[in-house]
Amino acid sequence: MGKKYLLGVDIGTYSSKGVVVTHDGEVIADHMVPHDMSMPHPGYFEHDADDVWWHDFVEIVGQLLDRSGIDPRQIQGIGASAIGPCVLPIDEHGRPLRPGILYGIDTRSTEEVGHLEQVLGRENIFRKSATRLDSQAAGPKILWVRNNEPQIYDKTRWFLTSQAYLVYRLTGVPSIDIYSANCYAPLFDVYNFGWHEDVARHITPVDRLPKATWSCEIVGGVTDQAARETGLAAGTPVITGTIDAAAEAISAGLAEVGDMMMMFGSSIFFIMKSAELLKT
Repeated sequence: MGKKYLLGVDIGTYSSKGVVVTHDGEVIADHMVPHDMSMPHPGYFEHDADDVWWHDFVEIVGQLLDRSGIDPRQIQGIGASAIGPCVLPIDEHGRPLRPGILYGIDTRSTEEVGHLEQVLGRENIFRKSATRLDSQAAGPKILWVRNNEPQIYDKTRWFLTSQAYLVYRLTGVPSIDIYSANCYAPLFDVYNFGWHEDVARHITPVDRLPKATWSCEIVGGVTDQAARETGLAAGTPVITGTIDAAAEAISAGLAEVGDMMMMFGSSIFFIMKSAELLKT
């Protein structure tokens, strides 16, 4: 069969891109697809999960396979990163029930932030989640769906983030990476890597939230249906993936304690590697 390769796709705010690389990092092929972002109301920012996220993924994979000329069976693993945290409710058949609600640029859940701070306590939230609630937090946005779109909420089987939807379309398995789950405050226990049952009753049952796993863990293999849609080989391993900022930190070389990256884009992040998560 010859050489083995890895394939990666990243979904951004205004464009998506992908690469095929060798195990030592040599880029064999790359491709970029532009897309739009919708703003149905001031402060509301959304992507259509199928028309943007999945469409871009399929187009990019097709272009990468064509440009590289490799046999899809030579691809040993697939990883995706994407904007986040996003909130996408899907039904029991895996169909999106509404457009995906984007990360911190979407400010629709201001009232829900205030409500959760009142009922849970600001300091208690920080003690459990190691973060403050703001427009970046996905928990209040799930509560916004519950409060404002009850028919959609009632039909929801899973709440997924962006790259998790790609993983679901590829494998049929709901997932979320631990880094993204941290951004689902105040739902996620950052010290024990699980969902807070006592907090969830104020937002959504934990059985609508996927198990959180490390970004490098294999979620499953490409299904026959996904293979037909993408041109990938059925059974190809797919990892959990992560938010774009975490993937960029790795690509920027964060390896030692104290290393820090500053990311500029539609939003700005500082990411620093520390020896441990400090408890308060």
